[in-house]
Amino acid sequence: MTWPGAPTVYYGDEAGLCGFTDPDNRRTYPWGHEDQELLLFHKEMIRIHKEHQELKTGSLKRLNDEKNYLAYGRFDQNGAVAVLVNHSNEAHERTAAVWELGIPRHSVMERLILTCDQGFTTQPEQILVENGDVRVWMPPYSVMVLRTKL
Repeated sequence: MTWPGAPTVYYGDEAGLCGFTDPDNRRTYPWGHEDQELLLFHKEMIRIHKEHQELKTGSLKRLNDEKNYLAYGRFDQNGAVAVLVNHSNEAHERTAAVWELGIPRHSVMERLILTCDQGFTTQPEQILVENGDVRVWMPPYSVMVLRTKL
C-alpha cells in the first residue's frame, strides 16, 4: 500500500489464509474463521493509501538502507510519507533522512501506523524532525509509516 503501482493483495492473505507449495499452494477462503486483526490491518492500510495522494502518484525516494533496515519515502507537492522497516529480531533506534523528501529540517511528522509482531496501532503520535532526520524507537520486525503536509 506504500510502494509505487497498484496495491495487490493475493487472494486470502487479508484473512490469514495459509498456503505452501503445490498442491497445497492455496486453500479455500476461511469463511467465518478469518483473522479479524489481519482484516482490520488491511482495511487500515487501504484507508491510509486512499487518503494520501502521494501514496498513489507520488515520487519514490530511498532514504536509508542497511542490514535489516530500510527507509523510503513517497512525496508530491502537497505531502510526504516516510516508511521505516525494522527487519531485525531486536528493537532498535532507527533514523531516516526525511529532508530528502522536501520536509523542513525542523518540523513534525505524524505517525499513521506502527506494526509489529504483537499487532498494530493507528494511534497518532507526533514525531519530531530534527536537522532533517527522524529518529524513532522501533520494535522487532516492525514497520512505521509517518506523514507530513508540505
